[in-house]
Amino acid sequence: MDSVRTDRHGAVAARRVPGYLIAWRVVIAGLAWWGLLAALDGEITQLKYWSQVSTLTVALTATVWTVTLAVRSPEWARFLSWCRAASTTYAIITAVIYQTLLSGHLESTPSLLEHAVVPVLAVLDWVLIGPGQAGRAGGTMRRIVQPWWVPLTFLLLPICYLGMYFNARTSSGRPLYPFLNPAAADFAGWVFILAVIFLAVGYLVWGIGLARSAADRSGPTGHQQISA
Repeated sequence: MDSVRTDRHGAVAARRVPGYLIAWRVVIAGLAWWGLLAALDGEITQLKYWSQVSTLTVALTATVWTVTLAVRSPEWARFLSWCRAASTTYAIITAVIYQTLLSGHLESTPSLLEHAVVPVLAVLDWVLIGPGQAGRAGGTMRRIVQPWWVPLTFLLLPICYLGMYFNARTSSGRPLYPFLNPAAADFAGWVFILAVIFLAVGYLVWGIGLARSAADRSGPTGHQQISA
């Protein structure tokens, strides 16, 4: 986490991103890219599966955070915070659905990475670090507090994915997921159930971030811990 030393007037004296946080995000990005590329196996069409989509969001978020360390814009910090919360939500849902509604096997390296390792790392990153902080007028740093409606925006990607899913099929012409068949009578019911799951997990992630921000704000003020 970034360390910012403040004097008794609250002026920011220094700011840096510690090496361990950079290394941590590099590990997340590397394992996410490894799992994704191994799952794709050179076939970009495999991105039609949600496991690949969710892993891609984690990989991109960790990568973009790492390569934009020099950006100090508060708006950019809030955007990356949103990306981390959203990708964590997607990763959790990937792991849960895979273990409950699908095969749940983790024998292969791509499956282990996409359905277990990457989701666990994304959750740890969010729980341990939280939404992060952004600069304010005067150079001070404050914890990012995401509004209550933020989890609703996490539905944007699933909605777009659903639009693609209607016409996507396996190589044998079957629906990508047996429980989610566009031609079945219960398709609308499953879409509703999944929307509820996305919202429930999204608000869980949001709540953890809110608690993390509150805990940090109530801590010592002489030496602030900055997270991103």
